[in-house]
Amino acid sequence: IFTECGVSIKEIELPQIAVVGCQSAGKSSVLESIAKQDLMPRGSGIVTRRPLVLQMINETKPYAYENKVYDTWAFFNHLKNKVFLDMQRVQDEITRNTNEVCGVNKGVSDIPILLKLHSTKIPSLTLIDLPGLTKIPVGDQPKDIDRQIEKLVRSYVQKENTIILAISPGNVDIANSDSLRLAREIDPRGLRTLAVITKVDLMEDTEESLNLLQGRSVNMRLGLVGVMNRSKKHLDDGMSPEEGITVENKFLREKFPSLCGVMGTPYLSKKLCNLLIKTLKEALPSVSEKVNRQLVDHKNLLKELGPEITDKKLEVMNLVMKFNGNLRDSFSGMLTTQETKKKKKTEVRDGVKLPVTVTLFYSAGSKLKDAIERHMAQLDEINIEESLKNIDQQISASCGYQPPLFVADSVFSRIVSEKIKSLDEPVMAVINAARETIDRVIKDIGSSTFVRFPTLEAEVVMYARQEVQAKVEQVQDFMKQFLAIQQGYINTSNPEFDERYTIASSLFKDGDTTAASSSDESLGQSPNGRNLEQRKKLEEREVKLMIKLVVHYFDITRKMVKDSLHKAIIRTMVLDLTETCNITILSQVLQTEAESLLCETQDLDIRRNHSKKMIETLTKAIRVMSNIGYR
Repeated sequence: IFTECGVSIKEIELPQIAVVGCQSAGKSSVLESIAKQDLMPRGSGIVTRRPLVLQMINETKPYAYENKVYDTWAFFNHLKNKVFLDMQRVQDEITRNTNEVCGVNKGVSDIPILLKLHSTKIPSLTLIDLPGLTKIPVGDQPKDIDRQIEKLVRSYVQKENTIILAISPGNVDIANSDSLRLAREIDPRGLRTLAVITKVDLMEDTEESLNLLQGRSVNMRLGLVGVMNRSKKHLDDGMSPEEGITVENKFLREKFPSLCGVMGTPYLSKKLCNLLIKTLKEALPSVSEKVNRQLVDHKNLLKELGPEITDKKLEVMNLVMKFNGNLRDSFSGMLTTQETKKKKKTEVRDGVKLPVTVTLFYSAGSKLKDAIERHMAQLDEINIEESLKNIDQQISASCGYQPPLFVADSVFSRIVSEKIKSLDEPVMAVINAARETIDRVIKDIGSSTFVRFPTLEAEVVMYARQEVQAKVEQVQDFMKQFLAIQQGYINTSNPEFDERYTIASSLFKDGDTTAASSSDESLGQSPNGRNLEQRKKLEEREVKLMIKLVVHYFDITRKMVKDSLHKAIIRTMVLDLTETCNITILSQVLQTEAESLLCETQDLDIRRNHSKKMIETLTKAIRVMSNIGYR
């Protein structure tokens, strides 16, 4: 089921049977006998250079094709739509695909070949034929071929759910068996290792051989099964695997009459099926949990990817309205986003320094508010007192040749107007910062709303930003006019400016005290000297008064500018935008063919189809596991 869908066995970690043995130990021959077909390429040296996942499926009915009936047929996972009816072509495809992936220099690869074999004559069983263990590189083989192969084999057999089928040839001392050595390293208790002795017809006729086949000399918890392979002569004579089983059965009855019931390929097949079901039952809770979790994940993913669209124009309208609703809700604070950030500081837990993370919740409205306040601070940072140090020169210049008796209102108005002009640039900076924030919000909401349709996203974002630019220009024009009015007419009758009388009274009161004090000190001076000094004191008071009044009026104006600017941005760039954006964008977008707007990326279509297939296959797997659990 999982192989059919292309689900990674590594991810699910299903119980599986991995065939392990040295080169020419008879691994492939055992698989062919169980499958009752000549499937494996033959030759000298390393023939199996990639894992071959052989999935055997018992069928109740034969396969009908072009008025012929076949009891055996095969599919490769990399050629899903091609059926193989000739097993010789299966061998050729294994060789071709192996050379394509591994090259022809006897290299190996861990990329498996997935072969599904359907037949009315075989048990439902899955076996993994692994490259044969070797010690010495031959010909063009890499120098570390032994380590490469052992690493590959270990990657399969080290998993707890893997049954190790350790193949050892009967004509070699069992003490030198590489497969049993590796199996005992990985499975020292022998809980998942089944030993197979091949070529029993080549074993010496000794008591030691009998003890081995009876499991006395090698203690295997799951047992040991002896089988007879077809010899080279048998293969040259064209003996089929089924005929080989008949010859094997006859040989075992004659040679090992007391053991023939627990030896041979049919017994091995039955034992493997029972062992696999037993292992699967034990692993069922864990496997079932993983399968159910994946099923939920793929259902959620399919829901996120969305269904196929029937009425595309209606879908465009719905998505644009959803975009505008999300935009409105985000600015109002109803739609929030969660973000986790790492702080620079760390904290110590169990003696380990870990970065401190903080989870932030924010909306477009809060982001816009922060941006406005951050740039509004530039208005507050404007300090005009520094620029008023030469105000006495401005007062003198405004009076011409006539020495000033009192400072004229025109001087005050001109100075204030110049200082108000310094607000122009920071005001425009606040508007631009608001626009940049709104542009980013539009992009973010567009990305989340039009996940499936990048073309529609680009169109909507473009038109929304055009609408934002139009609103920005309205606010800019309004603020330019507002600042021009403030500069063009200085309203000294503003109620908030009444405080000027208090400022003047306080300043002149301090000035009178200073004047009286200086008068006492200058009793001995001439009248002209005293008049000159008093006039200087008066001028100083006039300058101080002018500075205080200019600063006071400027602060009042700055407060009004900030208030009007904030209101203009929110009213025009946010509220008006969300009220008119929907109609404006729809009128523009609907001029484009809906078919082209709802063009999905190929990746999304592939993911949707894959999730559908996964849901179907995982559901089937759950039913199968339920049946296994009740057996």
